[in-house]
Amino acid sequence: MSLNWDLCRVFYHVARSGSFSRAAAVLFTSQPAVSRSMAALEAEMGCRLFIRDRRGVSLTPEGRLLYTHVEAACEQLRRGREAVEAAVGLQSGSIAVGASETALRAWLLERLERFHALYPGVRIRLYGGTSLRAMDDLKSGAIDFAVAAVYEGGVRSLRESRLASFADAFVAGPGFEQLKGRPVSLQELSRCPLICHRRESLTFDFLEACFKSRGLEFCPAMEPDNTDIALELARHGLGVAFVPEQAAAPYLASGELFAVSQAEPLPGRRISLLEYEGHTLSLAAHRLRDMLLAEAEA
Repeated sequence: MSLNWDLCRVFYHVARSGSFSRAAAVLFTSQPAVSRSMAALEAEMGCRLFIRDRRGVSLTPEGRLLYTHVEAACEQLRRGREAVEAAVGLQSGSIAVGASETALRAWLLERLERFHALYPGVRIRLYGGTSLRAMDDLKSGAIDFAVAAVYEGGVRSLRESRLASFADAFVAGPGFEQLKGRPVSLQELSRCPLICHRRESLTFDFLEACFKSRGLEFCPAMEPDNTDIALELARHGLGVAFVPEQAAAPYLASGELFAVSQAEPLPGRRISLLEYEGHTLSLAAHRLRDMLLAEAEA
């Protein structure tokens, strides 16, 4: 019996990610299309391959047996692709990189620009969003590696290489002059309307952990999607924003905002390169990864 390779390829990504929806994202198709493909493969094999539950899917014993062979075939094809890429050099190929907003703006963007100048034939696909989204994309196989803003204890089950450190700041504008010129405690800040990146972001998790470690409730008044909106909300006097210090610098220099001095300095955060163990990188992805690591802080 010959197997349909397209169905096997879909099966590989579903089994690897444990989710029809994540596999669909990797394959640039829809979840119903993935479901139909897996139903067709199960019919062709004459057995169930997946157990479905609310958290996703897991392999049946028959599915695990098939996966060992399909995985080996996919790995051989990937190696063949890499051999061809190596033969033609870095004149073509593609790289999928996940990046959080903070990491992209503060560190990664200018390095991507330099890489593109060196290897203009390499296509860079950039997956933006939060650090948590980048981690999910990495685990699902949608990207080669991620560059994200993280904090101590915020990265699990991924290999981390630190690239740079950065500082955060509480900033405020009109209506919050009472916070100027003196150290302000987190307890006092907890009584202010706080502006922080939305839930399901590592920034939110980090700040929530800082407040809770001091027995304080963390309940932001506003949870914008990005730093630019947070800064604009603060500039219009709508609250105290928690943002990367570098992003706030132009507003601080112009006097539109001021930095709130912290009585209890928060732990530092860092920008790191994250990788999923066992994921094979193409020649182009290896080259970009090595370049980023070479520029990491000593």
